Amino acid sequence: MELPIVVLLCFAAITSICLAVGLLVRDLVGADSRSGQATLLRRLPLARDEQPAVGVTGRLDAALERLVVESGLDWSVMAVALLFVAGGLLVGGAMWLWTQNVPAAAAGALIGMALPLPILVVYRRRRINEIREQFPNMLDLLSRAVRAGESLDQAVALAGQKGPEPLARELRRCARQLEMGLSMNAVMRALTFRLRLMEVRIFATTLAVHRQTGGNLALTLERMAGVLRDRIAYHRQIRAATAAGRFSAVMIGMAGPLLFAYMFIFQYEYASRLVTMPLGQSLLAVAVALEIVGLIWVVRLLDTD
Repeated sequence: MELPIVVLLCFAAITSICLAVGLLVRDLVGADSRSGQATLLRRLPLARDEQPAVGVTGRLDAALERLVVESGLDWSVMAVALLFVAGGLLVGGAMWLWTQNVPAAAAGALIGMALPLPILVVYRRRRINEIREQFPNMLDLLSRAVRAGESLDQAVALAGQKGPEPLARELRRCARQLEMGLSMNAVMRALTFRLRLMEVRIFATTLAVHRQTGGNLALTLERMAGVLRDRIAYHRQIRAATAAGRFSAVMIGMAGPLLFAYMFIFQYEYASRLVTMPLGQSLLAVAVALEIVGLIWVVRLLDTD
């Protein structure tokens, strides 16, 4: 391999990593918590009746932006995108220097670009689960505040101040939007747009209907808290019953790609026939398609929502 190409790959990887680290430091250290919350507020539209993204690129940008916001990390979308690029350049360049093969370098680049994605998904799932667990207690807090004579707007602000994170952060956003003069319907639409949970939809619908028709809000919130606790207990039972199936699905889904990666790295002459020969390419494409279909089928069967 020529020396200029090596230098170019190393320079590109180091530059991308430095840019990504610099943006991460800026997002984590350079702004205080209040400005970080304001940044997150500007990322998503106020309500979900905005114009949807057009084109493949626009949809990918919107999906990445939503994933970053829902993960709860105070990172910018540009920092995450640079992490993807840096991971691809780093792993792809390492594979190229090791194997001197273009398909291996391309596969390594794809794997490196996909490495930050599971981290964001794990953070997002953890945050969503925390919000789901905190929701019944938040409803009890709102109910007690309403019984004490507070208005609905004051009760939301109190829950945002006294409640646990990360749910309290979302309620503080709702309180600020109510202080700016937005209607309860618009605030609840924005909340359901930021948090795609069935519990949040039920809560938003209840508050919107109460603002229009009235009624005993404290009693309604108490009953809703009981229903949500029963729903959480049901989800826990389902997850306990399907734990073995989910573990088996993960092991079966990882066995094929891990075995292929091992053979591609340590027994390249044998595994390269799947990439170079037409029959091997056809078999590899069929295997990947069947793997994806099987994983989607298993996930749909084990989905409790």
